[in-house]
Amino acid sequence: MTNYDFGDILLVKFPYSEEKGETKRPVVVLAQTDVKDIVVAKVTSMEQRGEYDIAIDNWKHVGLLYPSIVRIDKLATLSKERLTRKLGVLNDSYKPNIIYKIKQLFKIEN
Repeated sequence: MTNYDFGDILLVKFPYSEEKGETKRPVVVLAQTDVKDIVVAKVTSMEQRGEYDIAIDNWKHVGLLYPSIVRIDKLATLSKERLTRKLGVLNDSYKPNIIYKIKQLFKIEN
């Protein structure tokens, strides 16, 4: 099975939270927990709304169709079987901010 790295942007089959079924949506890989699972943050084309949202300025260059944000407070662990395809990779300049927002969310000090 393919390995994925922090910052990879994938298109996955994501289950609806309150309904049956699923939709395809982009996500950013935060970690690979084992051979079969990845921890991801949802990506949305909705406007930036919260303190844990990070705008992706170069959205076209990373394979996204619309201006998008990473929703750090919308995390999930998904089976790699849900992967449709890899879209791209976030620029390394985003990674420190993602880590910072995760620490804020979970109230982790340095």
